[in-house]
Amino acid sequence: MRDRACAVLLAALALLGAQPSAAAQATVPVWRELVIYPADSSYPAELARRGVQGEATVEVTVGEQGRRAAVVRSSSRSAELDALAARLAERLEIAGNGATTGLVRILFRKDHESTVAGKTCADFNVDAAYQAAVFPEREVRGMPVMVDSIGKLIYSLAREGRSRSFPAMSQVLDATVAACARSPEAGMLDTMRREALKLLSQ
Repeated sequence: MRDRACAVLLAALALLGAQPSAAAQATVPVWRELVIYPADSSYPAELARRGVQGEATVEVTVGEQGRRAAVVRSSSRSAELDALAARLAERLEIAGNGATTGLVRILFRKDHESTVAGKTCADFNVDAAYQAAVFPEREVRGMPVMVDSIGKLIYSLAREGRSRSFPAMSQVLDATVAACARSPEAGMLDTMRREALKLLSQ
């Protein structure tokens, strides 16, 4: 009975063009969580080049004869990524354990920890500009590529015996953003290392 009421509520919200509340979404099980990188053909290289990234939550309903309907319930703030997410979610093989409706969370992420070493400041600047324009409430230094990069930097400095005096991460990240804006031709990770060493020497 509760599941049916929830389905009716979600359908009404969809008709009104509204997003369901967190409480309404909480009653729908999460079937799958996926991270999609540009190496996967599901994430067009052109979108990655433009720095288009984000997470979409898609509600999938399995009807008669296995027919599926997918509706984006939480937008990535990119119509292109939302459309890709809906198509991906609709095609996924999912064991719903008896449920006919479930959520699929799909994160489109441009960088992987294995690709960070080759990232240029120019490429990072594109990502930072997209982040600032589309997610103004988020800090650029909180971008996943920054988190991956700072982890690599800490590891490398620890191997050199510098970890005890490592500067505040926020300072390193802010300095990296500023330095990349000045020198787009540089490597992002190299720039981060240089800025960290400068701070260490102060």
